[in-house]
Amino acid sequence: MDVLLRSVVGDRAVLVAATERSDGDFHPRRVAPDLLRSRQLRVTATPWTMLDQVHGTAVYRVMGQDGNAAPAWPLADQGDILVAADGTHPLAIWAADCAPVMLFGSKGAVVAVHAGWRGLAAGVLDTALDDFEARDEQVAVGALGPSIHRCCYEFGEQDLARFASDVDLDHEAISGRNDSGHLVLDVPATVTEILRRRGVELDAIGGCTGCESHWFSHRVGGDLARHAVVAWTDTW
Repeated sequence: MDVLLRSVVGDRAVLVAATERSDGDFHPRRVAPDLLRSRQLRVTATPWTMLDQVHGTAVYRVMGQDGNAAPAWPLADQGDILVAADGTHPLAIWAADCAPVMLFGSKGAVVAVHAGWRGLAAGVLDTALDDFEARDEQVAVGALGPSIHRCCYEFGEQDLARFASDVDLDHEAISGRNDSGHLVLDVPATVTEILRRRGVELDAIGGCTGCESHWFSHRVGGDLARHAVVAWTDTW
């Protein structure tokens, strides 16, 4: 396990950790429930809330410690944005190249976003930030977990132009050429620029899933397994 971020917001400690290949597969549809729960408990004291991620913008709200039933497990619902208003329950994104974005609010909220290129094009990050604004809360801390970087993410010219238009960013700001001269998409730059224009700066950015072998990569390695990025808070 790699702790990507350890910080403080108000009276709470905030943490973001990424599991690694050595921690096993965290794909909620491929791993037996008992084994998945055991692997999750090695990272946090309680099982996580995860979604059936579909590269969209649907929001699932996790109930706080107010007597309501816990979310369904291992998958609470279908969607790509998890919102916990009080941040008392671990939220996790499972991935093998897509960008897991974890945002901590000034009033205690935690929001976890699964941001593949399709989700980014659909506005998944803006949807998550709109949720903060609707509750009159600012993003205090943000982290991007391990994701594929520009060194490993070749993209077609027409697809890249369409993507740049969808996210309303300058083509040159989110693309480049790799060592082989092929056109590439820069996912961390895309995430960074989308957040920055909304006034949010990332505090941590994870490594590349494509060329760093301790994470899984579907695009580069053809992996079926998934690592996970989990966010949680605790009283400081």
